[in-house]
Amino acid sequence: MKKRMPFRKYAMILSKCNAVTTCAWILLFLFPAGHGLFNSTSVQTVHRGMSVNISCNYKPSNDTESFIVELQTNNKLCSARKMNTSWKEHLCCNHCRFIWSLETVQMTFEVSNLQINDTGTYKCIVTRSIPPPSVTLREERTFVQVIAQPTVSVTHVRAMSGFPMMLCISEGFYPSGLDQMWIRNGEFLNGSLTHSINKTNPDSSFTVHSYLNTSDCVNYSCWVNHSSLSQPTIHHMSPNECYRNKALFIDENVWIIAVTSAMMILTILILTVVCERSRRAQHKSPVRMNAAPASDLHSQVEYEVYSMLGHHRPVPCSPVSVRSSPNEDILL
Repeated sequence: MKKRMPFRKYAMILSKCNAVTTCAWILLFLFPAGHGLFNSTSVQTVHRGMSVNISCNYKPSNDTESFIVELQTNNKLCSARKMNTSWKEHLCCNHCRFIWSLETVQMTFEVSNLQINDTGTYKCIVTRSIPPPSVTLREERTFVQVIAQPTVSVTHVRAMSGFPMMLCISEGFYPSGLDQMWIRNGEFLNGSLTHSINKTNPDSSFTVHSYLNTSDCVNYSCWVNHSSLSQPTIHHMSPNECYRNKALFIDENVWIIAVTSAMMILTILILTVVCERSRRAQHKSPVRMNAAPASDLHSQVEYEVYSMLGHHRPVPCSPVSVRSSPNEDILL
C-alpha cells in the first residue's frame, strides 16, 4: 500500500494536466490565433490641438475574414467594415478617420485637433457579424489625456488702496495641478506674502492669479511649473520696469488728486452761491396787496345809455330808483 501512494500522486497530476490541455484546446478552437478577446488599457498624453492614433491591435486570420471595427467613447465616433478584401468607412465624425495599413496589417483610428473636453477613454471594438450570431473579437481601451500649457505673464497693477502690486497670471492650463511662486533676488518668497485667485474657464481649462505686495524695486520673478511643461518656466520683472511703472502710478495719483480737488472746490462754490441767493430772498420785504375800500354802488357803477335816434350823442344817465313799494327801491 505504501508503494502505491507515489503512483496515485502521479496519476492525479497527470489527470489535471490532461484537463488543462483539453481546456486549452477548446479555447484555441473557439478563439483561433489572432482572434483572442483581450481587454487592455493604455494611456496616451497629447497636447491640446494635436492628434492621437488609437490602434486596435487586431490582425485578421485571413484576407477573406469579414468584421466591423468601431471607435467609441460615450458614443460612436467612427466605424469601418471589412468585406473580403475591401474596406468601407462610414459614420465618422469630422475630426476622426480610419487608417488601414496593408504592410503591417494594422487598424488605427486617428483623432485630430484634440481639446480638453476630449479627455477620456476610447474603445476600439472588433465585431464579427457574419455568420451570426455577432461575436466580439477584440476590445481594447486607450485613455487619452489632453494637456494644455499655461500662458504666463507678469505685470504691475494697482490695489484697491492705490498702492502698486505685482501680478503673475497663468491661464489656459490643464489639468488643474500647477505650482506658482514668487522669487525675489533669486530666493523664493514665503507663500503667506502672496494671495491667489483660481478660476475655471469656459473650455474647462484653469487660470491662476497671484498677487504680491512690493515696497521696493528689485529683481522679481514668477516661477511656474506644470505637467505640460518639460521644465519650470520663469518670467522676470526688471527693476527699471518697476521704477517706470511706479512713476506712472504716481502721475496717475497726482491727476486723480487734482481732479478730485477741483471737483470739491467747484461743489463748494455752487453751494455758496445757492445759500447766498436763498439768504437774500429771505431778507426782502414781502409785497403787500392793498384792497380797494368798498364804496357805494351808486358811485362805482355808471351806466351810459346811447340814443340811437338821429345823430344824438350818448347821454350819460344815473341810476333811477323806482319805488314799487314803501320798502323797496328798484334801480334802473
